[in-house]
Parts: sequence; C-alpha cells; structure tokens
Amino acid sequence: MTIVLAAVAGALLGYVLERGDLCFHSTWRGVLSRPRETDLARAYLLLLLLAIPLVQVLRSVGVIDPWIPPLNPLANIGGGLVFGVGMVVAATCVTGMFYKFGHGMLGTAVALVGWAIGDVVTYRGPLSSLREDLTDAPVLVDGQTATVNTLAGTGTGLAIVAWVVLLGLGGLTAWFLLQGRSAPGAKVRGPLWGWIRLGLALTAVTALAWVLVTVDGGDYAYGTSGVPASLWDRLRGGGGTDGLWIPVALISIVPGAHIAARQAGTLWVRGESPVRYAQLGIGGLIMGVGAAVAGGCNLGHSMVGVPLLSLGSIASTLAMIGGIFIGDRAVRAFARS
Repeated sequence: MTIVLAAVAGALLGYVLERGDLCFHSTWRGVLSRPRETDLARAYLLLLLLAIPLVQVLRSVGVIDPWIPPLNPLANIGGGLVFGVGMVVAATCVTGMFYKFGHGMLGTAVALVGWAIGDVVTYRGPLSSLREDLTDAPVLVDGQTATVNTLAGTGTGLAIVAWVVLLGLGGLTAWFLLQGRSAPGAKVRGPLWGWIRLGLALTAVTALAWVLVTVDGGDYAYGTSGVPASLWDRLRGGGGTDGLWIPVALISIVPGAHIAARQAGTLWVRGESPVRYAQLGIGGLIMGVGAAVAGGCNLGHSMVGVPLLSLGSIASTLAMIGGIFIGDRAVRAFARS
C-alpha cells in the first residue's frame, strides 16, 4: 500500500511540475532577470496563499498530524544559502532534476548523482559532524517546535507581531498576484500552464498527498533531504517498506513528468555539453550538502514546510532565495569581468 500511494502522489506532482515547468531556481532567477519573469513566482505564492489555510484547517480538525521541520537558525540559513548557490551553478533545483529527467534532459542524471553524493557525505560521511553540531539544539517555543502558531500562542507581544506579519504578508501576496503577468518581452510559456492553473494544481496535489500519506500512517508528504542516505542504509542493512514513502514519491516524479511531457509535446530527449555536465554535477553536489545541512530543500521546506508555518522552513526558504540572489550576482559579475 505504501508504494502504491506514494507512487500516485509522486507521479501527480511530477505531472504538475512538468506541465508548469516549475523549478525553484527558475522561479526566483526569473524575478531577477530582465525582462522580469514572474509567472512561476506567482504560481508558488498562490500555492502558499491557498495551502497555508488549507493545511492549518486539516491540522485543526485532526485529519493530519504532521512532523514539523525544526528551527535550527545556523543550519537553516547556512544550508539554505549553500543550496541556493548550488541551484545557480546547476541552473535547476532538486525537484527540477527529477521532472526534467522525465522530459528527456538526460544530463540531470549527473546532477542526481552529485546530489546523492552530497547528501550521503553530509549525513553519513565527513560532514556529518558539522551537520549534527548545527542541528543538535533546535529552537523551541514553550517546549514545542518553533512555528508561527506556537509563537503566536505564547500570549506575549510576539503573538501579535507574528499574526500581523503573517496577515500582512498574505495581503501583500494577494496584491502582487493581482498586478498582472510577467513584464513585456518575457519568455513565452507556450504549451505550459499559466500561473493560476499551476498554483491551483499544486495546491490540489499537495493536499491530496497529505491525505494519502496520512492514510498510510506517515507524517510528511514530500521531501528530498536524507533520501539518498536512507537508501544507502537500506542497501547496507536491508529493511521493509517503513520509511519508503518519500523515496518512492520522489522517484515517481520522473514517470509522472514523462507522461505530462508526452501529452504536452514538451518531451525532448537530449544530452549536454561537457561544461554543462560539470555544472550539473557540481551544482547537484552543492545542493546535496546544502539540503542536508538545512534539513530540507525547495520541496520539503518551501512547498511542504512553509504551509505548515514552520519557522525553520520559512528561514530555509528565504535563505535559498538569498543564495540564488548571491549566485546570480556572482555570475553576472564574472560575465562582466
């Protein structure tokens, strides 16, 4: 049952990611580009605007009882920045590696290998002590994992600040979504879904994934951090189906994206140049290390943890965006030199 339900959740996610070509790198690199491309950012923000209240309702009525990513400030910020830079080097994100492989970008296999090595090295290898030092004392609020909810429930002035900030950000997001589309001259998306359809589809898929994983007895819908390390442990010691939900869902992104690419006519089987292979491999390695330190990636933190209002996921996501900004500026400075 675990494998079937996880495969359904992963394939649906892959289908939607491919139809919208939603890569976290492209999402925020597009905002920095000229002309500005904001369709993917709008789709992601629409996801948050809808998923945050939806997930909170599911929690409040007891439909789901999720694990909440902890707040480890140095790990979240440091790992997030590293992950963001890795996205710029590889010109993709972790979920991008999977769905792009599904639509024929065979070079992402190199990035996947690099990502897996970075993950295993950080969880089980020479960087494991650094990761453990940065994550051994998570910040708690009244003995609970730090979230906007637990912060707001303290009964202090921080509660008012937390809700004012959250509602203010929600209002700003709604205002931004109503401002229109990408700037004139931005890349035409062709057969790809528009931001409204993409945002709605992502919300539906993530909500369904929460229901399916809960039926199966799990407590987290999607993620990538620690998956290679857990599979490495299984190869060495065996095991049953416990803990296979996230790895199966992640791998199932590939066939889901392949089906979508065939239907939309975006299937393009191709290799890459030697330089591009190097970028993908190095960028994947950097992302593997960054995600392992931060305890999550653009999928586990940005798409799943943020709707849970995890302060760790929010900090990691903001740091990832900051890493993309730093990497983008570095690339521009190098190009000018």
